[in-house]
Amino acid sequence: MFLNKTVVAGRAEIQLDVYTEPTPYILKVHQRRTRLSIEVKNQQITVKSPPHCTNGFVRDFLISQQSWIKRALKSSEQKQSFTRLYQSGEPIWLLGTAYELDIHTDCPSSAVIKNEDGQTIEVYLSSRVKNHNAQIRKLLHEFYLNEAKSFLPSLVQQCESETELHSSSLDFKFYQWRWGCCYQSGKVILNPLLMGAPVSVIRCVIIHELCHLKHMDHSRRFWDLNKQFCDVCSDTKRWLKEKHSELYLPVA
Repeated sequence: MFLNKTVVAGRAEIQLDVYTEPTPYILKVHQRRTRLSIEVKNQQITVKSPPHCTNGFVRDFLISQQSWIKRALKSSEQKQSFTRLYQSGEPIWLLGTAYELDIHTDCPSSAVIKNEDGQTIEVYLSSRVKNHNAQIRKLLHEFYLNEAKSFLPSLVQQCESETELHSSSLDFKFYQWRWGCCYQSGKVILNPLLMGAPVSVIRCVIIHELCHLKHMDHSRRFWDLNKQFCDVCSDTKRWLKEKHSELYLPVA
């Protein structure tokens, strides 16, 4: 009788063959959903169900997907969230390569040096600096801005030539989540932290903003135009999302 009852949202458990102990999951019921789905995030299993599924149907579905669930849980366990602490050994990305942050204190002056051979970004802090983390962040911002001013204008020109879409000016601004923006005046702004991404990702963002010169929205016409010049938008979005915590420099 229990297995034939309509599902009720909440926490539940199921015994899967791939585990000796019952596996907990959260069941969410969506009125407009037409089929079952499973999401695994941060070691938590969430089952999304239509309103009229039975407990038995959900149970059979979970059992049929238990091998996938095991793989997804293992993958979720391996993905460790990153928190920027401004300490030596942390990754500092540049053009798709993860350099290692190397901090030196009690120096005559403060500076950032890119060590290509050792693939390190060396930060030197003056002995007069009191708030080390705030100064490291400031120095890294200056480093990324200088790299962006040196590298991005020529890449923007290349993309403008390819698309025949020309901006009126280029500027730079640090954002937390945005990688670029475009104004009706034709001005394009890029986030200097974009310098951490591979060139293919940077190029995709630039083309995206240039296409806004013709369509300021995200309409079908915009995406049709964007697709003419770039077919890696999904990969770009995924890369920037996965690396965001390592690219962004939070307030210390």
